[in-house]
Amino acid sequence: MICDKKDLKEYLSCERTLYFEKGRSACFKAWLLGSKMYRIWQFLRTLRLAEYHKNQSGLWHHAAFAWYHRRKYALGIRLGFEIPENCFAKGLMIYHIAPIVVNEDARIGENCRITGNCCIGNTGADTPSPVLGSDVTLGWGCSVIGDIRIADGAVIGAGCVVVKNVEQKGAHVAGVPGHVLSAKRRS
Repeated sequence: MICDKKDLKEYLSCERTLYFEKGRSACFKAWLLGSKMYRIWQFLRTLRLAEYHKNQSGLWHHAAFAWYHRRKYALGIRLGFEIPENCFAKGLMIYHIAPIVVNEDARIGENCRITGNCCIGNTGADTPSPVLGSDVTLGWGCSVIGDIRIADGAVIGAGCVVVKNVEQKGAHVAGVPGHVLSAKRRS
């Protein structure tokens, strides 16, 4: 969660590097060409600014939050993203412009990778949402649904529907419903 300006700068720096490895010149070129990565970065930057202002107190921050939240919502409609504030830790990487829906109660660790057309949500009103660890990769069209936990380093395959806990670190999950195919050994 972004609690102060230092956190905000850290998040933005980390994520800008993910999208534009070659620095500010690559960011400028992406802006000039109107690339999809620039549009995704624009959404992500607005999301992080909304998070920062949401987590602060004072009239200025409430007004700034309203502005950035509204801007994030408008960008999200164009890109197909429905991602609320304070769900993702730093290092979020979205690879495609495609529908992504995340429940506001879901919690996702650092360095999450999403390919697109994904859902991270609960099973209905007033039910718990998933908690995903760090370094989780979500394949195209996958869904992670319900009061479940996904371990660090898990890879959720394309089209997979995960409705049960994945407790092995580095697990590869596939199928409907999702089941563990293999798990990487971590030293």
